[in-house]
Amino acid sequence: MKKLFSVPRFPSLDGPLKEAASLFDLQASEALMGGKRLRAILEMASCLCAGKEGGVEAACAIEIFQAAALVHDDIVDKSEVRRGRPSSRKAFFSSLSSSTFNFESADAMAIMLGDFLASASVEALLQSEMGSNGPASIRAFCRMQMQVEKGQILDINSPSVRLEDPKNLERAIESIYLYKTASYTAIAPICLGFLEAGREEKKAEKWGEKIGSPLGVAFQISDDLLDLKGGSKPRGGDIREKKRTFLLADALSLLSLKDRNDLIFLYKNEDLKGKEDEVISMFESCGAVKKSHERIKKLCSKAFLALDECCTDLNLARGGEEFLKNALSLFIPKEDLPTREGRAAFLPR
Repeated sequence: MKKLFSVPRFPSLDGPLKEAASLFDLQASEALMGGKRLRAILEMASCLCAGKEGGVEAACAIEIFQAAALVHDDIVDKSEVRRGRPSSRKAFFSSLSSSTFNFESADAMAIMLGDFLASASVEALLQSEMGSNGPASIRAFCRMQMQVEKGQILDINSPSVRLEDPKNLERAIESIYLYKTASYTAIAPICLGFLEAGREEKKAEKWGEKIGSPLGVAFQISDDLLDLKGGSKPRGGDIREKKRTFLLADALSLLSLKDRNDLIFLYKNEDLKGKEDEVISMFESCGAVKKSHERIKKLCSKAFLALDECCTDLNLARGGEEFLKNALSLFIPKEDLPTREGRAAFLPR
């Protein structure tokens, strides 16, 4: 990833400006560290199963863009930690020595870093071997970026959706997950992989959407469930931030009237720090957690069936189909993978 974009250099800088520029370059590298690289794997697997080895540059482009999105996420959420290390905004605030520097200045630098990485992701994509599908890949990549930004706007404004209307809240959450997560987690990687393998633009878009939409939403629901356990992310973080999730929407549908009103009161009027266990208990006791697991299985089945149709439509080799199934299975915990005809719908890890 670091080799695929160039960092502007200003050798004449000195003093505080040199310090700020050096820290910016360091944070650009730090932002690329860590992660499971699932999106990169999916792009390369899609390319390979469609008949061509490669896809490294496009895979890197997606990962660089994810780094940009996470930098911006941390500004929106005011997060100080990312993947066990200081977030970019926290690193800027802690490392710069100027007496005039504050968190507003750090956030401003983090905004620029996110923008820089988003531009760098396009530079990386332009080095991929798309052949005649080059313009189509740029269209798909730019569309992905715009969808993520729109999803972030929807997410920021999601607290305005009335908790008293769980069905409307559910529809709003699905839209957010499709734009903010599925677009760059699954839809674009599949589409770009097929494009790099030389497949027709409309078909690449069609199957990226049909396979990637349910897979991406299922992936986000799985991530929401991790919030209840802790580990790779702080336990109860989504609850403290009062994020709108399917867990919340389902709990509001399943709880008794009194408990539902109590939960609404908590989300509207209370600081939820220290009350995470109470909310998690509500999610578990009413069946919202169970329903999230059911949602994941249903969405995965939908993605699996779409992949079957895709393999027939694109005339993919049997080995390619199985290989891509294995890549898809990495996005979902094994216990939530659906079954079909008495066997696992996805290959075991």
